[in-house]
Amino acid sequence: MSTALNTQRAFSAPSSRPVIEMPGLTVVPTPAPARGFYGTVIVCLAILVGSLGGAFHLNTLMIQGAYDVKNISVELNEVAAREATLEKEVIGVSTPNELRARADALGLVPAEGALHVDLETGVITAPAEK
Repeated sequence: MSTALNTQRAFSAPSSRPVIEMPGLTVVPTPAPARGFYGTVIVCLAILVGSLGGAFHLNTLMIQGAYDVKNISVELNEVAAREATLEKEVIGVSTPNELRARADALGLVPAEGALHVDLETGVITAPAEK
């Protein structure tokens, strides 16, 4: 049995290794054990809730902007329709036949001859002869 014990000791690794001194080398301490698992989870949850809240807020602002654009375009269409109606009325009222009929209704008569007024002197003169 002693030969078996000697063979087992020959193949087993030593429990400690010899320390070899080297110039410029130092022993580095082991890193500190990981701490703050709950703090990390809380920070991750806060980031998640903040990003979801920000996304919902931006979505709400975009929807409000879409409603504003829709309302402005409806108002623009109403103003364009009113402008077209007024333009049509002005064109209808300013035709020569309409102007003549309104002048007759007011009692105006066509002018016999046109005269010119010199604004600097205030003198009324007849038009130049052709």
